[in-house]
Amino acid sequence: MNHFDFAVHRRLLGAAALVAGALLLTGCAGSGDSDDNGATRQDVASLRSDVPDAHASAQATPSDDDGRPQLRLDSSEEESNRYWHLYAMCLKEHGHKMLTARGPDSVDDSDHSATAKAATKACANKLPLQPPELDQATNPHYDDDYRAYVKCLNRKGLKVTALPDNSGWTYDGNTTMNAARQSQVDKSCTLEAFRGKTQ
Repeated sequence: MNHFDFAVHRRLLGAAALVAGALLLTGCAGSGDSDDNGATRQDVASLRSDVPDAHASAQATPSDDDGRPQLRLDSSEEESNRYWHLYAMCLKEHGHKMLTARGPDSVDDSDHSATAKAATKACANKLPLQPPELDQATNPHYDDDYRAYVKCLNRKGLKVTALPDNSGWTYDGNTTMNAARQSQVDKSCTLEAFRGKTQ
């Protein structure tokens, strides 16, 4: 989803909080490779809240969870990217290793040093919370919504199969859809499937 690494569309994974991509998703989780035509291949995408995503037109608002910014389904990509950038810069300033070849906001998720752990702890209040609709703990309809989301992706031409636990999806073969179009399809299907379902 931009929470998908549609080249890693998204960033940061939870604990080590890597900014692997809004630098593209995320979902989401997994890395994408592009062919000569700009089509992107991603192995796994996820909507879970531990994987960053850039769904979102309204501004993120502070949450009750230690002041962390709360992203919304309709938050703009620019807004989401800004919060992930602030988080990544905080980690960097506190000594977490970065993967500068991938971009200024790419956190090295293989850094498990004491310094990295301290940085993650120091920056915890800057780690954006994903929209509650994308969290199984806060959305009682998550599994139904996720199945609708995967059906929508397939209906719109991104051929994927959901993982058994609805934590992500894998491609059904190679995709010819470029990264920009994948991001559009992902956002559209996320909004269609998850909007207005939480209680």
